[in-house]
Amino acid sequence: MHMNQIPHPPSAMGRVLGSLARAAIVLFGVLLTLGALLLGMALAAGVLLWALLRGRRPGPVSMRWRNTAMTPRPRTPGGEVVDAEVREVVEVDPPTQR
Repeated sequence: MHMNQIPHPPSAMGRVLGSLARAAIVLFGVLLTLGALLLGMALAAGVLLWALLRGRRPGPVSMRWRNTAMTPRPRTPGGEVVDAEVREVVEVDPPTQR
């Protein structure tokens, strides 16, 4: 195309086909997103059921973002030291095997 030529505006059929193509792409994106969401939920439910079948209750999930590698922990000043109560543990001899 030369610099002097003006491009023709798209015809009515071209606009309709372009709109249909954009709608199809958006619909495909929505379906792909919903499929990924359903797959994630199914995998989470499967892991949960597998843990429960094995008798291991899953721990709580923390949704807080903590970037501990980048932010150093603040140093807390030393406070009062609390000692634990001491008690003597009597060890029982195991029964002897004959």
